[in-house]
Amino acid sequence: MSFQFQCRLGLGTWQMGESARSEAQEITAIASAIEMGYQLIDTAEMYGSGQAETLIGKALQRVGKSTRDHLQIVSKVLPSNASTKGTITACERSIRRMGCDYLDCYLLHWQGSYSYEATLEGFIKLQERGLIRSYGISNFDAPDVNDWLVAERNVGSPYKTVCNQAYYALNARGIEYDLIPFLQEKGMALMAYSPLGAGALMHHPQLSVLAKEAGLTPAQVALAWVLRQPNAVAIPKTVHSERLKENLYAANLVLDDALLKALDQIFAPPIQKKPLMVI
Repeated sequence: MSFQFQCRLGLGTWQMGESARSEAQEITAIASAIEMGYQLIDTAEMYGSGQAETLIGKALQRVGKSTRDHLQIVSKVLPSNASTKGTITACERSIRRMGCDYLDCYLLHWQGSYSYEATLEGFIKLQERGLIRSYGISNFDAPDVNDWLVAERNVGSPYKTVCNQAYYALNARGIEYDLIPFLQEKGMALMAYSPLGAGALMHHPQLSVLAKEAGLTPAQVALAWVLRQPNAVAIPKTVHSERLKENLYAANLVLDDALLKALDQIFAPPIQKKPLMVI
């Protein structure tokens, strides 16, 4: 059976693990998210130089390791580590930091100097060993995804790339022009990072008015809007309990046509190819 994300809204951990003063709050946030019913956690070896992964490990200890089987944990290898051997070693480090035995999905964080074939060989070996259950890519534009898939065929991978993680939000719609349709054509999930526009959408005046009229918060509208895309997953980051609940609620929202049209008037869809936005 092919790998699928079991939920459409997860917790992002970008910018966690960067300050010892925030550690207790961040561990509590991750643990609280799991207890609330979050089933997807996204991280990377880059975040806090591995410390974000360590915080996830501490949160897992707090909530009980029996919860691991109900979670999907995603991490990423840095391009500078993405040789065949380096990919394997980096993954093993990430697993040790989290104490999670395996990763559900392992991504190449962005493109680097190592060939895609080299990274893919590492991914294949990891999946054969049961250390990862699937693999994917991050920050790849449509032509880059195509090149990656060519490399996947070149190495004869018995597995398929399951997702591309990219910046996608109401105020960053460029990938609708060609990347999203291409991912859908290839059966790959879009994992949208910073779906709240790096926080900017939380205080957008026009969005706030529309959200209030709909009896929702700006964050809920912004997340539900991302999730209107078939096979999309959103991974907002927050350390606040109320925001965690608020965001999770958005996973089951369906925005009506009138609201979607109003959003298009404020945040116009792309009419031509734009460079891939990366933050």
